[in-house]
Amino acid sequence: MKRRHSCPCRPKKPGRPPTVHSIRRLVLRLVRENPSWGYRRVHGELATLGIKVTTSTAWEILTSEGRASCT
Repeated sequence: MKRRHSCPCRPKKPGRPPTVHSIRRLVLRLVRENPSWGYRRVHGELATLGIKVTTSTAWEILTSEGRASCT
């Protein structure tokens, strides 16, 4: 009885879900078209478009692709 009630409450996969592929592609496209932009500027442009992404997510996408920018 105890086991039956505790199983549905557990998350299937621990941690934060991965970033949506369309957002990832958009971040990389913005940087490719504007090479002088850093992760903060990319985050600002996404916020202007109404896409809610944190600054650290933009940074992680850029560093995972080897396009790290400091500003």
